[in-house]
Amino acid sequence: MTERQVHILNGVPASAGIAMGNAVVIDTRKIDRYPKIRLSEDLIDDEIQRFYQAVNASQNQIEEAKSALESQNIAREHIFILDTHLLMLTDPALVDRVEELVRKDCINAEWALKVALQEIEKDFSLIEDDYIRSRVADTSFVGERVLRNLVGKKTGEFHLQENSIIFAHDLSPADTAMLNKNVVSGFATDVGGVTSHTAIIAHSLEIPAVVGLGNASTLVTPGDRIILDGISGVVIVNPSESQIDEYQNRARSFQSMELQLKEKAKEPAITKDGTYVKVKGNLEFKEEVHTVLDHGAEGIGLYRTEFLYLNRAGIPKEEQHYHAYRTVVEAVSPYNTVIRTLDLGGDKFYAALGEAKNERNPVMGLRAIRLCLKEIDIFKTQLRGILRASAHGNTSIMFPMISGMEELQRAKEILEETKLDLTREGIPFDENIRVGIMIEIPSAAVIADLLAEEVDFFSLGTNDLIQYAIAIDRGNEYVNYLYEPLHPAVLRLIQFTIDGGHNAGIPVSMCGEMAGREIYTPILLGMGIDTLSTNAFAISHIKEMARKLNLEKCRTIVEHIFNMTTAAEIYDFMTNEIMDNSNNIFDLT
Repeated sequence: MTERQVHILNGVPASAGIAMGNAVVIDTRKIDRYPKIRLSEDLIDDEIQRFYQAVNASQNQIEEAKSALESQNIAREHIFILDTHLLMLTDPALVDRVEELVRKDCINAEWALKVALQEIEKDFSLIEDDYIRSRVADTSFVGERVLRNLVGKKTGEFHLQENSIIFAHDLSPADTAMLNKNVVSGFATDVGGVTSHTAIIAHSLEIPAVVGLGNASTLVTPGDRIILDGISGVVIVNPSESQIDEYQNRARSFQSMELQLKEKAKEPAITKDGTYVKVKGNLEFKEEVHTVLDHGAEGIGLYRTEFLYLNRAGIPKEEQHYHAYRTVVEAVSPYNTVIRTLDLGGDKFYAALGEAKNERNPVMGLRAIRLCLKEIDIFKTQLRGILRASAHGNTSIMFPMISGMEELQRAKEILEETKLDLTREGIPFDENIRVGIMIEIPSAAVIADLLAEEVDFFSLGTNDLIQYAIAIDRGNEYVNYLYEPLHPAVLRLIQFTIDGGHNAGIPVSMCGEMAGREIYTPILLGMGIDTLSTNAFAISHIKEMARKLNLEKCRTIVEHIFNMTTAAEIYDFMTNEIMDNSNNIFDLT
């Protein structure tokens, strides 16, 4: 028998854990070949009926996946992801648009559906926030499911043996939910990211996963022996016996560590020299709040509100804002909930209104606070909802994308006007609600000392700060390698912000991706960050890292790396000297 070739593939760790088994390759790629037919008018009604039959079949399949999750006692907020997919099947932007195209252009349902999906994907591509932009995958999953039902191609029916490791171009949350944990050890996909809903479902099911592997599904042969490392993002195809032994030991160590972390999740993070490090959670849906708290969050450091505006007809009303925020605030109190006001790009926002507003460069155009200051009535509606929710618990307001003093002062004026309106109407709210801003534009970091005099707290949004500081588009495959959190310029902007806040007597937190990576924790604490806010699944890990650190030695590390000139030099120092503790520069024991 011919010896199979060994491959080591590197991707994005999406769900932690180590899996070992045999490869099962399934075809989940988008259907690119579909009929394009011009219809006579007498066939239009039958074609629309055929489309809705495919929609109904898709609903039944997602309901089946939802039942599978419920039978495994998965947290309700994660089952809500599939509820969202069901809602998408009634979304006018998708369903009504398909019917409109069939009737107006006299084209078949497959063709119309592809056009509608392309329009939605284009709208999402204009959104700057990675977390929000990645939600386009959910719409694509739903659309592709309907398309498969239209063309008669089955989806989600996998016949698996024990210790199967799934390889696919992509997996939808519904397909992931249908995986049988008794036989599936892990899965790997060509595309996807750590914030995808598929990754969230994988976390809930505790199935190790690696995504973003490029062409893994075409490289791997069914039956190949696989080691999948969902901790580091490495997949080894046809490993050696020594690699198998090594990863068996790693798997046992990981399981032991995870058990210990779960037991300590709600304990405070106190450094070896007695400093308390507050770790909060980032929140996307109100339904996720209990999961975030169960993972040890000591408050919500970032409640993204954009999803109230997406996948709906029109702009959300005040009552919808109020009830969404109140649900979270009451669940989190007495801890604090930081609610970020709308952070959407102008084109996508106006698409929800049914208006056309084309911008040549929406990334740096009418978005976030700029949009709110233009659409003041919509801004005030959201502020009223936040203020009313503040009557029910510990709440803060945070303005995104502040670039200078004029924007901040105008936003605060509108907030005061809104407070005055509520007072006149006799509606209760927290009159002393704390107001903060995101520091995510270099101009704001440079004048942090001035802005600090106007607010109660700063929160560093490193995702955008890094992009703007280095002048790169993270979505551009040709330059995304330049996206580097350890770039000396980025570290200096972070230090400017922390120093500016502390000199004015206000706390500084971080809610960007840097906050959830253990390699950055010693640097951030050494720089003086007060609070770290991250996704639910990173909270216990960041807490545990903080418990291992000596704060004074963290400051020494920062002094050392500030003398370095490249991100690569800093990264090598952190990985080789600090995280591995090879030279005992830093007490991790």
